[in-house]
Amino acid sequence: HNYVSVENLSASVATNEVITKKLTATPGNTGVISGSWTLASGSTLQSTYADLAEYYEADKEYDAGTVMVFGGNKEVTNSTTVNDTKVAGVVTTDPAYVMNINQTGIKSCIALAGRVPCKVIGKIEKGDLMVVGIVPGVAMASADPKPGSIIGKALQNYDSDIVGMIEVAVGRL
Repeated sequence: HNYVSVENLSASVATNEVITKKLTATPGNTGVISGSWTLASGSTLQSTYADLAEYYEADKEYDAGTVMVFGGNKEVTNSTTVNDTKVAGVVTTDPAYVMNINQTGIKSCIALAGRVPCKVIGKIEKGDLMVVGIVPGVAMASADPKPGSIIGKALQNYDSDIVGMIEVAVGRL
């Protein structure tokens, strides 16, 4: 066999197989995996966080939980039209998987699918369909949303005329 068991190795090793229980990146928690990788049959890959996200170029910096739409003078901007059908997703901070890492300009990490905190307003019940609300960048529940306007489904109840934050399953219709 051409394999090596790695415990506390901090050097490059050329081998066909590495057996370890834990890989840790540099002290800055960064590392690079290169090449084409496949999970073997019966294998799993798990994450602490719960959303799939992609970087888009935004017209400015936005807070986590802001509802974003395609438009503005860049790729995405915050939503300003109730029931807008140009929904892109919700700004996230801790995605499980991020795509388009080399995006240029002001990078806004937009959750496309999964569980993410979202700014909301109004009366919301778990399972309600969420759309762009009356406050820019904020979602609200809708009993009759237009096609293309659904952000996702509420995972928590909420009832206030003040903007708050709840978890929403984005990308769920």
